[in-house]
Amino acid sequence: MTEARAGLPRRLAAAAYDGLLVIALLLVYSALLLPFSGGEAITVDRFGALAYAYHAGSALIVAGYFGLSWRRRGQTLGMKAWRLRLAAAGGTSPDWRAIAARLLCAATLYLLALGGLLMHAAHRAGTAAALAALLPLAASLGLELVTGSGTLEDRASRTRVVLEPRRSR
Repeated sequence: MTEARAGLPRRLAAAAYDGLLVIALLLVYSALLLPFSGGEAITVDRFGALAYAYHAGSALIVAGYFGLSWRRRGQTLGMKAWRLRLAAAGGTSPDWRAIAARLLCAATLYLLALGGLLMHAAHRAGTAAALAALLPLAASLGLELVTGSGTLEDRASRTRVVLEPRRSR
């Protein structure tokens, strides 16, 4: 029996769910550091190299959330809520190499898109520049929508997002 591929709307819903969870984790991380920063934002201007350690910690939290979830059961909490699972060849949970490839590809696409939107919102980039920054992410999602053969992250990591069957009650 072959596993059903997850549709794009379900994948986006799970991504939105996971995005909210990651934001919550990053808020808790930042709140825990507030007493050490005197309640100030942790910026390079104020804290020098320590700001880079803060950003590295943020990246580790995001990578840890996704990486550990995918390695352990192939699911993040958002994926579990929407009955999705990340699978490698043979239906197994992906290995660390596949997870690293997936995270690097996704981080590049999403950070580029987010950067374009933020630059546009700050009036530092025009609409055309913001749309150009969104183009790689849109192409990745469009690839899944049109061909059903996976996003760029799926291809880079040689994984696929599959729909879990409903559990009988």
